[in-house]
Amino acid sequence: MKRASTMEVKRQNRNNVYRIIYQKGKISKQEIANKLNLSLPTVAQNLTELFEKGLIYENGSFDSTGGRKAKGISCNMDAKTAIGLDITRNHISGVLVNLLGEVLYSIRTRLHFEDNRKYYEELRSLVDRIIEEGRADPYTILGIGISMPGIIGADHKTITYAPVVETTTLFEDLKGYLPYPYAIINDAKAGGFAELWHSPHAENMVYLSLSNSVGGAVLMNNELYYGDQRLSGEIGHMTLEIDGKPCYCGKKGCMDPYCNAQVLSRRTGGDLKKFFELLDKGDKDCRQEWETYLKYLSVAINNLRNCLDCEVILGGYVGSYMDSHIDELRQMVIKRSTFTTDGKFVQSCAFKFESSAVGAGLYYIDEYIKCI
Repeated sequence: MKRASTMEVKRQNRNNVYRIIYQKGKISKQEIANKLNLSLPTVAQNLTELFEKGLIYENGSFDSTGGRKAKGISCNMDAKTAIGLDITRNHISGVLVNLLGEVLYSIRTRLHFEDNRKYYEELRSLVDRIIEEGRADPYTILGIGISMPGIIGADHKTITYAPVVETTTLFEDLKGYLPYPYAIINDAKAGGFAELWHSPHAENMVYLSLSNSVGGAVLMNNELYYGDQRLSGEIGHMTLEIDGKPCYCGKKGCMDPYCNAQVLSRRTGGDLKKFFELLDKGDKDCRQEWETYLKYLSVAINNLRNCLDCEVILGGYVGSYMDSHIDELRQMVIKRSTFTTDGKFVQSCAFKFESSAVGAGLYYIDEYIKCI
């Protein structure tokens, strides 16, 4: 086994010190030393470096059991920020997030995707607006994560399949338009990453993104699982009906045309919120559409449970409305299940607000924290 260099040990110690402060919220120097099994001088040296970088600050003190009160140390969560963009066929959502993953500013605007200069200039204007209206210090911004539907390479540049926004050259096309480093991330995996970030207790789960297209993310041992060809989580293209409804991918019977958000919102002129308002008021047409929707969704969830045996988290546009309807769905899943009589493995998402944009921004936050 290769022995770590002195420099690597120092870097790991600094990262561990930062992470324990991050996780605890407020902690003393002595407690850091105890939890990490480090000497007080080593902890003090690392704290000095983190103070100099502006990443931590003194935060009051702790009650004393005798002697001097221990000073509290906390992370400066606004020391670094990142921008997240979610590009769909007809909209762009943008967020500014800090090191904790808190949304400091958000915006959503209607803008039809077009692979041309005008569109990319509009995108740059949106970024400038996020910085200005979000009152972000330009020097704290780590980068711009860009979420979009499609198969994205491990380099976060290569797009091998993107029929929804119909571009495989977005990374190259954006050169010269954006003022920071940028990376491209699959929208469902970005949403799943945001969910995992805000629900760290969930080690294994499938995140099912029910937006204007259906996607997903498989998370194992607190890590995104991509698969051999980075096709893991393409749940929207599992077959629910042989020779069924046509899908945008060109095949028939995929999950997407049965369970995307537009299946519901088309009843209310594209307004998903209005659909759920009418559903809750007992509208018969909405109720009929909803029951059909849940039938197919329950089939998909049962299939996922049988394959992966973990929690299934419902996210995306529809997932954000599922809290008051989750029990009805669970009952349908249980009726179909061979192995379980408890549907609590089906959960609505904890993070309901612009999850794909947030997850895209968190890409840069996560990379930064790893390297502190």
